[in-house]
Amino acid sequence: MLLDLTDERAEDPGLTGAKASWLARGLRVGLPVLPGVVVPAPLSRAAMRRGLEVMESRGSGGARLAISQESLDADLADAVVAASQALGETLVVRSSSMLEGGGEWSGAFTSYLVLSPDETPVGVRGCWASAFTVHTLERYEASGVEPGSAPMAVLIQPALTPEFGGVARLIDGEVSVIGVVGSPVPLVQGWDPGVHAQVSESGVVKGDSAISSLGEPVIRGVADALRSAERAIGANTCEWAVAAGSVALLQLGRAEFREKQALDVPEEFASPEIGDLARLVRRFPGPLGEELVLPWAVASPASFLDGVDPIDVEPLEAFVEASQQARALTAEVWGARKADSSDRAAEAVRELRGDQPMRSVGAMMALRAPDADRSSTVLGLLATVRAALVGAGAVGRPEQAWHLSSQEITDVLRAGRASEMRSRIGFDRWEPFDAAVVVAQGRSADAVSAASGIGVGRLCFVDDPNTALDFRPRDVAVGLRPTPKLAPLLWDASALITTGGGPAAHLFESARALAIPAVSAVDLESLVGTDLVSASGRFSIAVDGNEGRLWAMPW
Repeated sequence: MLLDLTDERAEDPGLTGAKASWLARGLRVGLPVLPGVVVPAPLSRAAMRRGLEVMESRGSGGARLAISQESLDADLADAVVAASQALGETLVVRSSSMLEGGGEWSGAFTSYLVLSPDETPVGVRGCWASAFTVHTLERYEASGVEPGSAPMAVLIQPALTPEFGGVARLIDGEVSVIGVVGSPVPLVQGWDPGVHAQVSESGVVKGDSAISSLGEPVIRGVADALRSAERAIGANTCEWAVAAGSVALLQLGRAEFREKQALDVPEEFASPEIGDLARLVRRFPGPLGEELVLPWAVASPASFLDGVDPIDVEPLEAFVEASQQARALTAEVWGARKADSSDRAAEAVRELRGDQPMRSVGAMMALRAPDADRSSTVLGLLATVRAALVGAGAVGRPEQAWHLSSQEITDVLRAGRASEMRSRIGFDRWEPFDAAVVVAQGRSADAVSAASGIGVGRLCFVDDPNTALDFRPRDVAVGLRPTPKLAPLLWDASALITTGGGPAAHLFESARALAIPAVSAVDLESLVGTDLVSASGRFSIAVDGNEGRLWAMPW
């Protein structure tokens, strides 16, 4: 019924989940892993079904209550208590889902840190119930995973009273150790940034504050343990604690670390005209913008930044008319036959999105401005279409319609309702061009690198309930602390900024897994010159997660 971590079967993630299976492998090869027992994942299936049933009528809160308030099967409860008593008087009960094998789900599920043996059955039910929290359900939706579809194992181990704790990563032969005095919980939850040390392959330790706080023997001990884990089982990340002077590995895993990207910023990008063009491509992103607006609007970008009202026309008719008028405008500004002009415009837009945009920028600056009345007509017709897509349930907000293709839009308008498709929201980017413009024209500030890469987008402060509702695909999500509640936004964000916390937080582990650039510990209000609520939606932010730097310019 239960599996001891020493049981060979405990190494199967299908039975014991990601956390427990890694620890079982480590224990087998002699790594400093605590003993433990696992409630196998298949035993959670009934609870997951119960949660799904109740959620239909009583929502996520009802689902959690239904799971947590039911008693475990009597035989299972007795086995859990008996096994727990053998481990000690104070125990940790941790979720171990198969989903947690990737950093995307880091911090998604609940763990209980101080339970008595008699309380462990309650902890097991609580871990299962955490699959139905609001924020976990949002992660399911963002990732396309069906709620409750992944069974959850539960790991029970002795609780420690750590003298020090933290996380460590092995990258290119160097171990990065981040730690705090006491439990690592404040660190991984995003409340404490911790102190940082680097241990080279030759054993040289760098990081004065870490050496002073943690002590060099602790840092070396953690680095040695992780190097041993990498050699023995391929793990290159860990969560660790030191108790009674000994290192214990609390979690093990393997992450892929991206190579650093270079950002090319041509001198010409400092011009106001280039700034207007950047604002334009951000205003009309995605397939729809590329097909029906940008090919002609780039001729006079500053003229098309204000919105227009919808036109009272049947939506499908409006879309057909908008497509025809857009092609005519493209031919007008490019001075060629419709077919040729469309090809030339499409190629210029593709070049603008690429790593070397200046050739297309030069061509666009030489175009003649389109007819103002016809331009307003196209935008008004598209406003009608976007409103219809919201009404049909294809998108949640009108601006999201830019990320649908012409064929997807046509299918929805003909049917009068959305299909089961998942739109490409969050997949269309202008990062090289956009980021270069913001770097060239914006103000800069230093930050702490938390996830590598370069991203750019509209600043959206997501810690305030009102501004968070305005979050759009490809926005830069800004929070006060790297708390797990922000994780669902990462699937659509272009970058992540937190004013507090540090790179050891679970949220940044999720960002790294999803290839979302991230920085922390930045005085963003000083950079934008106002409070974050007022700044939300009013600034473009470029984030360099490689070097720990960001730039801001008015939206």
